[in-house]
Amino acid sequence: MATIDPGKVRNVGLLGHGGVGKTMLVERILHEAGVTNRLGSIEDGNTVSDYLEDEVERKHSIAMKLVHLDWNGYRIHIVDHPGYVDFLGEVASSTPLLDAVVIVVDASTGVQVGTDNAWKYAERYHVPRAFFVNKLDRDHTDFHETVKVLRDTYGKHCVPLMLPEGAAQSLSGAVSVLDPAATSDEIETVRMEVVEVVAETDDALTEKFLENGELSPEEFNQGLYRGIIEGKIVPILAGSVSKGVGIKELLHAITESFPGPADRRITALTDKGEEVTIKVSPDEPFLGQVFRSVVDPYVGHLTLFRVLTGTLRSDSEFYNVTTNTKERTGKIYLLCGKEQKPVAEVGPGDLAAMTKLKNTHFGDTIGAPGTSLQMPKIQLPVSMVKLAIVPKSRADEDKIGEALNRLAEEDPTFRHYRDNATKDHIIQGMGDLQMEILLNRLKRKFRVEADIMTPKVAYRETVRGTAEVQGKHKKQTGGHGQYGDVHLRISPNERGAGYEFIDSIVGGVVPKQYIPHVDKGCQEALARGVISGHPVVDIKVELFYGSFHAVDSSELAFKIAASLAIQKGVKEANPCILEPIMEIAVTVPEEYMGDINGDLNSRRGRILGMESVGGGRQCIRAHVPEAEILRYSTDLRSMTGGRGSYELKLSHYDEVPEHVAREIIAAYEKARAEGES
Repeated sequence: MATIDPGKVRNVGLLGHGGVGKTMLVERILHEAGVTNRLGSIEDGNTVSDYLEDEVERKHSIAMKLVHLDWNGYRIHIVDHPGYVDFLGEVASSTPLLDAVVIVVDASTGVQVGTDNAWKYAERYHVPRAFFVNKLDRDHTDFHETVKVLRDTYGKHCVPLMLPEGAAQSLSGAVSVLDPAATSDEIETVRMEVVEVVAETDDALTEKFLENGELSPEEFNQGLYRGIIEGKIVPILAGSVSKGVGIKELLHAITESFPGPADRRITALTDKGEEVTIKVSPDEPFLGQVFRSVVDPYVGHLTLFRVLTGTLRSDSEFYNVTTNTKERTGKIYLLCGKEQKPVAEVGPGDLAAMTKLKNTHFGDTIGAPGTSLQMPKIQLPVSMVKLAIVPKSRADEDKIGEALNRLAEEDPTFRHYRDNATKDHIIQGMGDLQMEILLNRLKRKFRVEADIMTPKVAYRETVRGTAEVQGKHKKQTGGHGQYGDVHLRISPNERGAGYEFIDSIVGGVVPKQYIPHVDKGCQEALARGVISGHPVVDIKVELFYGSFHAVDSSELAFKIAASLAIQKGVKEANPCILEPIMEIAVTVPEEYMGDINGDLNSRRGRILGMESVGGGRQCIRAHVPEAEILRYSTDLRSMTGGRGSYELKLSHYDEVPEHVAREIIAAYEKARAEGES
C-alpha cells in the first residue's frame, strides 16, 4: 500500500465518557466500510478494539486502539480512547497529534466528566471537533434537549448538522439539515441557525449576511469548512450505534468536513527553541512523533507514531532527534485492533506502528537523518494516586523493579520511585482502577506478587527552644579504652535553612582531628530522629566545650558522644513535629463548591482563594496537610461524580497540632517497643 495524497487522509480520535458507545461505534464503522463481515459485542468480548484480557473481563476499554479503513477514496485512521478518568493519559498522549476528534455523547445521560475532559484536551490543542449524540433509540431521550445542554455548556457555536428521523424505538435514520432536498419547518429553523453561526465566523461573511439575509452555497460551504477547522463551529451529529443510524453520515462528515494533514498548522521547534511551521508534503524530509508503546501478547512490542510530513519506508534508517540516536524502522504496520497490516511506506497524517525499536520511546521526535527539528513535548496529566508497594517474597523483590519499568514504558502516566525520605517504594498513577489493573498485570504477566498500602508521610522534627547538654562516652575494656566528651549548644535554625554546625572550640579542649567526627555523629543522630523517628531539621548545633584522653580518645568515641548529646539536647530544646503542607488546586463545577470547601476545612485545610476557570467551573486553592489527602483522588471523585480534578505541589513544612503529634509519637514508641521485644 503506497502513500496517498495527504488531502485524502483523515485521522480522528473517538473521545467521550466510558460507556457512551465508542468501541461499538468503531465496530459499526468497520462493518459499514466492509472491513469486517460481522459485528462484535462488548458482552461477547469479541470487538476489534477491546481485545486485551483486562478489557474483555471488565467490559470496557483501558487503552487506546488504532484502526484504519478506506472509505470513498479516503484513508481514515481512528483512535478509540478509553473514557474513564483513570485512563486520561491515553487521551492526553494522542490528542495533540490528531487532526480532529469526535466526542461521543450518550443522549440518556448528556454531559459527563469524560465529555468535559474530551472538550478540554481538544480546546488545549486547538483540535477541530464534532459531537455524535448516540443512543437516540433509548426511551426518554430527546435530541433537541441534548443539543441545548451541549450549547449551554460549550457555547452557541455548537450546532446540529443532522436531525434524527423518529424517536426512541421508532428511530429510522438521520437527515442532514444541509441537504437541499430535506424540507420541513424544523429543518428550516435549524438550517437558519447554522447559517447564522457560519456568518459569525468571518467579518466579511457577517457583513454579507446582514446585507442579503443569506449566504451563497459557495460562501456557506467555505465558511462552514473553515469554521470547523478553526474551532469556531462544532457540528452536532445524531445517531444510534445499536441501530446503525447516522454511521454513513458520520463518515461523510469526517471525509468532507474534517481537515486533512495539510489543513492544520503544525509547528516544530528548532535546535534554538524557535517555532517554525512545517510544510506538509510526502516529498519533504520525514518528521514524526511517537505517542505510545504497546507491549502485549497479541501485537508484541510496537511503537505507535504519527507521520507529520515526509515519507517513511520499511527497512530504512531514521533519526531519533530526542535521544540523538540512529534507528532502523524494521517493518511498518497499519493497525486494526490487534491485526497488523504491513505496508511499504507511510506518509503525512498516517498513524502507524514500528517493531523492534530499542531507543525510541513515548513523546520522542523522529525524523530523516540530519533532522534537527523537534516537536513540543507531549504534556500528560499529573498522576495523583500514590501507593507504597511491598514485594511479597525475596523472589518478587528481585523482579519487581524491571517489571514496573516495563509497565511504565507502556503507560507513561504510571511511574515508580524510591522515596528517600520514607524509604517506601512508591507507585503513582491516575486512579484506583488503573492501579488495580496494573497490579493485576504485574502478577499475571510478570509473575510478581506485591502488597500495596497507604504511603508514609515524610514528617520532620525540629526544636523551638535552646539547650546546653553534655555527651560523654567513656568505656574501659582492658588495654585502650574509649573516651569522648562534648558539650553542645542546640538552638532553632530558620525554617528551611536545614542543619548548621558551629565549631566554637578554643584552647584545643577537643582536638581538631576529632571535630569533623563530632559533626558527623550529630548528623547521623539527627537523621535517625529523636522523638518520632523522623529526621531533625532546621537546627543549629554548636560545639563549645569538651575534653579528651591522650590514649583512650578516638574518632568513634567522639562520634558516639555527639550522638548521645543530640539525643538528650533535642528532647530538652522543646521539640516538635513538622508535616508537609501541600498547595492544592481543586477544579469542580460550581454546584460542588460548597461541598469541596467544607471537605477541605474538615481536612485541616486553609482556603487561599477561588477563581472561575470557564465552562461553569471554579478552581479552589488551599493549603492542606499531606496526611489528610493521601487518598483524595478517590474521595473527590465520589463527591463530584467524577467531575472534579486537582493538582498538588509541596508548599512548605509546618508544625503538627499537638493531638496529632501525640499520635505519631505514640505509634513510634509502640513500634520501637515491639521491635525490641
